[in-house]
Amino acid sequence: MQRISMANVLDIFKTNFGLSLQNNLLLAICYLLLIPIIRGTANLDAVRSAECLEQSVTLVGIFLIVPLNAPEQSKAIQEIIGTKKLPQWLILFVRLIMALVTLIILTSIFAGIMKENNCTFPVIPYVTGTIISELALGSVGFFISVLSNSVIAGYLTSMGYFLFNFLGDISSKSIFYLFSMGMGNYMEKLWLFLLCILLITIALIYEKRKKF
Repeated sequence: MQRISMANVLDIFKTNFGLSLQNNLLLAICYLLLIPIIRGTANLDAVRSAECLEQSVTLVGIFLIVPLNAPEQSKAIQEIIGTKKLPQWLILFVRLIMALVTLIILTSIFAGIMKENNCTFPVIPYVTGTIISELALGSVGFFISVLSNSVIAGYLTSMGYFLFNFLGDISSKSIFYLFSMGMGNYMEKLWLFLLCILLITIALIYEKRKKF
């Protein structure tokens, strides 16, 4: 079994940021800049702040997580991957780490701006809850994208999951509910986090065992 050195991992971080995150990060930033224009982010109470974070900011998870395996979805690139020394599942894992760090930074900055604009909410619980909802949205689409080898299918699944929540088709008492912070419920976030871990683990195991 080949050993993966720290130099290999750092090289993956360096080369994959531009490949899988750079353009999507720009889209995410542009989207976040539109939120204050679309719905406003100033002088919100705790409930309205939760709605802004959970119903708007969480969509960033779709931008950053769903398309992480998009570069490898052409047949030609898959054949090249099969000859590489580093396994594709490890590359995807590192991309997931980069996406998670990016989500934490973007969400924290956005929440900080909201606080500066006189919004009233507990920062750490709300930022944590928002990040978990972002991960839930993104990991559902990432899971489908990997298993179906189709980023489009991943996007559609994530958007469908969001719309089911937004339109009320998923009950507020469901463990899959994305918008529980406004009601002061955080147990759903724990279940969502466990769902993220499960879906990501299955996707990576599938990718590890997949034969090109």
